[in-house]
Amino acid sequence: MVELGVRGKRWLGATAEAVFASVAAVGLFASGSFFPVLGIGLSLLCPLPFVAVRLRHGRTTLALALAITTLMLAVPLSFQQGVIFLLEFGAPAVVLGESLRRGARAEAVVVGVAAVLAVGGVAVLVVASGEWEHPVRAIGQHLDALLADMEALTARVGIVEGPGGLEMPTRQLRSALLVAFPGLLFVGSLLTAAGYVLVFQAMVRRWPAQLGATPSTAFRWEMPELLVWGFIGSGLGYLTGIPWLKAVGVNGLIIFLSLYFLQGLSIVAFLFRRFQLPRSLATLSVILLVFQPFFTLLVAGLGLFDVWFGFRRLSLPKPPGQT
Repeated sequence: MVELGVRGKRWLGATAEAVFASVAAVGLFASGSFFPVLGIGLSLLCPLPFVAVRLRHGRTTLALALAITTLMLAVPLSFQQGVIFLLEFGAPAVVLGESLRRGARAEAVVVGVAAVLAVGGVAVLVVASGEWEHPVRAIGQHLDALLADMEALTARVGIVEGPGGLEMPTRQLRSALLVAFPGLLFVGSLLTAAGYVLVFQAMVRRWPAQLGATPSTAFRWEMPELLVWGFIGSGLGYLTGIPWLKAVGVNGLIIFLSLYFLQGLSIVAFLFRRFQLPRSLATLSVILLVFQPFFTLLVAGLGLFDVWFGFRRLSLPKPPGQT
């Protein structure tokens, strides 16, 4: 009887947390519609309550939380909204929770979650537009909406003088974005996934017992050396000038640069810890990365050249007698 009572309390606690996670996720999901800029950032946090539930109570409670959330969106709104939520945030939450629970390497977790986010993003565009047979058309419609919002914003602040002032540049920008859309989508998904992993690694270190004794691994990003040939091949494809090969090369360069950017960030963080540099310098570095694209490329180059130089190994103290 005592054991049965303990199990009942655990089940009630897990159910309560599943309901709470569902309510929090719905609130974050809805914020994207009410707050133009801040809401988008808040909506990206939707998977986090589900991952916490998975780490604390297992797959069954996670499935319950996802089911409750889907019903909370499908019943008052539409079945399509429930499907969109599962594609955009439910699937990444499942992959992230399982990967963290198994203690997988940071690179594998981030890339896997980013791939699910990217595929889910395209699927959401297709579902929302109804272009099942022409997914590229759905992407084009999405870009048109983004560019229309950009034109409206620039006209509102007085950058554009009269209608049609940006017609030709906008058309060229649309073509360029459509070609580079796969790479840009993956980059956004990759950075989002890296943020998820960093947040939960910090939480696991802070509250290990509360998160189901999840294995805690350091965020050490180190890409395989052979991957550099993919970067070189993408550059060669871009230089050929052949339209389809040039498009593949552009997207390849964008994707590989983002991967090496994370490797460069990992090296910079390691060097900051290794030489005990002040946190104010780290804050200044983050500001420079946000507002200066040159430093972003510099960090990506640091990650790329780490394949040959091994900066983290060079910075470690060497045993006596070695140079």
